[in-house]
Amino acid sequence: METGGDKYGRDLGEQIRSRVRDRMTNRDRYSGLIPGAVILAIGAIFLLNNLGYVKAARFWQFWPLFLILAGLVKLSVPSRRAWGAILLVFGILLQLNQLGYAHFSLGEMWPLVLIAAGAFAMWSALQARKITEGFNGNNADPRTTLNESAIFGGVQKRLNAKEFRGGQLQSLFGGIEIDLRDADLAETEAVLYANAIFGGIEIRVPETWYVAARGQGIFGGYTDSTRYTGPGDPDKPKKTLIVMGTAIFGGVEIRN
Repeated sequence: METGGDKYGRDLGEQIRSRVRDRMTNRDRYSGLIPGAVILAIGAIFLLNNLGYVKAARFWQFWPLFLILAGLVKLSVPSRRAWGAILLVFGILLQLNQLGYAHFSLGEMWPLVLIAAGAFAMWSALQARKITEGFNGNNADPRTTLNESAIFGGVQKRLNAKEFRGGQLQSLFGGIEIDLRDADLAETEAVLYANAIFGGIEIRVPETWYVAARGQGIFGGYTDSTRYTGPGDPDKPKKTLIVMGTAIFGGVEIRN
C-alpha cells in the first residue's frame, strides 16, 4: 500500500526530472550559437578587409562585444543567467576601457574575478536549493538523500540506501568524498547538485549507473571518469544519475 510519503517522493522526483530536462533542452538549443556567431563575425571582418572595404585593425577595439553578445545569449537560458550576467558586466567594462571612457588595467581589476566567483557560487547554491527544496526540512530523509556542506573542512560519507533520491553537495575551501557504490536509485533517475568553489568533490558510483554530468568548470574542472557496464540484469531498467553544478577554481569528479 502506498503511503503519503511515498507518493510525495515520487511526485517530487518527477518534478525535479522535468525541470532538469527543460534546462538540458534549453542548453542544447543554444550550445552552438555563441561559437558560431563569433566565427561568422570574424570571418566577415577578414573577408571585408581582404576585399578592401574595411580595415580589420579598427574592429579590434570592439572585441569585448563578443563577451557582451555571449552574455546576452546566456541570459536567455534560465540555468545560465548568472554566468551571462558576469560575461555582460565584464564585456561592458572592457569595452568602456577600450573606447577611453574608463581607465584601468587588468592588473588592477583582478579582484573582480573573486567577486564574480563568489556571486556565481551564491547563485548556483540558491538555484540548487530551490530545485531540490523538497529534499530539505521535515521531508528530508538522511538515509536516502544527501545535503552536505564542507567549509574550510572535509566531509566523508558512505551511503548504502536502496532508494537514493539525490540531493546537493556544497564545498567551499573544503573537500567532500561521497561513496554511493553500495546504493541504488529509488527511481530510474536521480539528480545530484555538486558545487565546488576553491575546493573539491569526489563522488563514487556503481558501474551499473549511467552518469549524465551536466556541470560547468570555471577555472576548474568537472569530470566524469565513470564507465557504464549496464544494469547487469537485462530485465531491469537503466538507472541514471544526473550530476549538475559548477566548479570554480576547484574540481568535481565522478568515478567508480
